[in-house]
Amino acid sequence: MGGIVTHDFSYSEKSTNDRFNLWSALPHLPDWLMPPTRAERAADLYLVPERHVAPPALPEPAGGMVLAVPGFAPHLNARFWGAERQAAPLVLLAHDWEGQIQDMMLLISALTEAGARVVAFDAPAHGRSGGDVCHVLAMAAAVLAVAKALGAPVDLAIGHGLGASAMVAAMADGFQPGRAALLAPMADVRWPVQQIAQVLALTEAEQAAMERRIDQALGRPLHGLTLHPPAGAMPGLLIHSSDDRVAPVADALHLAAFWPGMRRHLVEGLGHRRLLADRAVADLLIGFAFDGQGAIDRHANLG
Repeated sequence: MGGIVTHDFSYSEKSTNDRFNLWSALPHLPDWLMPPTRAERAADLYLVPERHVAPPALPEPAGGMVLAVPGFAPHLNARFWGAERQAAPLVLLAHDWEGQIQDMMLLISALTEAGARVVAFDAPAHGRSGGDVCHVLAMAAAVLAVAKALGAPVDLAIGHGLGASAMVAAMADGFQPGRAALLAPMADVRWPVQQIAQVLALTEAEQAAMERRIDQALGRPLHGLTLHPPAGAMPGLLIHSSDDRVAPVADALHLAAFWPGMRRHLVEGLGHRRLLADRAVADLLIGFAFDGQGAIDRHANLG
């Protein structure tokens, strides 16, 4: 093994003065040349997802086709399986923050094998969709656009994490699926802001500046953004793992308590993302898609 190579990073007095002179000039530079503030970087953690794109060679169910979503900007990458099954239940899926269609592929395969028509899309700034900025309202707008592009009633909407939150937000703007399944929903979309502020140790002023920047992106105040169950008694199914460290289960149960048609299905040991790979969860969703009931697996706690 080679030795440790050390470098002398000391600066001469002249170089130090040069750097001070450079930074003293920054207030006179255009805004787009200024370095981002801590508040701006914090807001970007809420608004700018890390993009993950699955290799095109990964397997997917046969018969998938591109679904065009006209009139929506940025471009949305949407896929449709089983379009020829006119009488089959139509299922629309929405992935989580920093996710993509591929994350839902095991569910997609299980649903298509069971005979359903299945549609999934990459949210704005995710996967192969366009854009750089995303939030729950942008995802909700994408849900509405995809549903409109389908031109047929959606029998079951399935969302995971922030995708589930987006499904609920879209319902407030006219999205009307026959029933909805929420997988580990981020029921309080303001909660991540508190987590970001805590992790970065933001001051009160910095957190206020971060929230103003988020408000500007949302087009409305974040503090007033609350998810409400749809009017009426739309059948719903909440599936959440008690050990979820990403989306607090208590918030999801609070949302479910005010949803008259919601059935609660609590599991253990699946965390946040492993729900998508659990066959018992898939079977439950298949049952819910075809008869609105859903099989009860052995590790469930329904209430």
